[in-house]
Amino acid sequence: MLSTKHQIVVVGAGISGMSCAYRLQTELPNVQVTVMSDDFTPNLTSDGSGGLWEPYAAFGTDPDKIKIWSDITYDYLEKLALSSDSLKAGVSCVGAHYLSKDPLLEIPCIMRHTKHVRRMTKEQARRMHPAAIDGYSYSTFTCEPKIYLPWITEKLKKAGGSVVKRRVRELTKLCEEFDLVVNCTGLGAEELAGDASLVPVRGQVIKVKGVNVVSYKSWLLNGDSFWVYIIPGINTTTLGGTYEYGVGDSKVDEGERKRIMDMCCWLEPALKNCTVEKDWVGLRPARKSGIRLEGDSTYHSTVEVIHNYGHGGIGVTLHWGCAAEVVTKAIKSLHITYNLTSKL
Repeated sequence: MLSTKHQIVVVGAGISGMSCAYRLQTELPNVQVTVMSDDFTPNLTSDGSGGLWEPYAAFGTDPDKIKIWSDITYDYLEKLALSSDSLKAGVSCVGAHYLSKDPLLEIPCIMRHTKHVRRMTKEQARRMHPAAIDGYSYSTFTCEPKIYLPWITEKLKKAGGSVVKRRVRELTKLCEEFDLVVNCTGLGAEELAGDASLVPVRGQVIKVKGVNVVSYKSWLLNGDSFWVYIIPGINTTTLGGTYEYGVGDSKVDEGERKRIMDMCCWLEPALKNCTVEKDWVGLRPARKSGIRLEGDSTYHSTVEVIHNYGHGGIGVTLHWGCAAEVVTKAIKSLHITYNLTSKL
């Protein structure tokens, strides 16, 4: 007997792909979701991220969309952080502090979409670091992909979804096998979707252990750009970092490594006693014209491809909200008229 379920394939197993897969499998009735990727956690770009929820402008993306997607993700992470699954999912509530040695005349651009932002007094800033005279703080969350991805992968499997290790070379062929294709391949979309507007943004961090860091700290340079940051985690603390637009080299730069370690130890002296677990370099998948989240009917006459890539360094911040929009587009594409029940 032939299956009457809608067959959906999600290409890409990072935080965007797995979140889309889980939401599609649990929120749409009568579907079978398969995740296809040539690699899975812990070998993905997502795995190296410190996982801080921090919305900021993503090149050409509409700021209103960034707010919608990030707000949905914030609410999801808040619910998850307060649940019994928080540690298993790698989600924690943390305080975030942006410090500066110069007066900040306005809220830094990297904080304009955050929630509950508070201006520090000079005394409060100096308690965070003796060289600081100004700063902002807010409450946020970390969602550590190295922990979150195995957790949500197992939840997907228990919900009836599946994962397949396979290198996808053509979206057209997938359209012949499935009723809907969701493309979450990050930089891989340059080849897979013929998208020449994708740009790597190199990030280098150091993962350390053996230090009790409980809040996020960032030192602002010129009142806007982050110079150095420290992201607390459940098992490790992430020290960063770099944001090198257009650089595709994934080798560790020893000069940057020294700068990161020296500056982080200056910002948080307790780090001088830390143990380095690993150095990590990843290429964030940015896109010159902004995040691509849209349906595409050019591959097949009746099967649509939904693209969801180009998130740059804010994939964690937007993942649940972008997945919600993918679900909405899937409903229209598959002509589903069921009542939907959203699940955590």
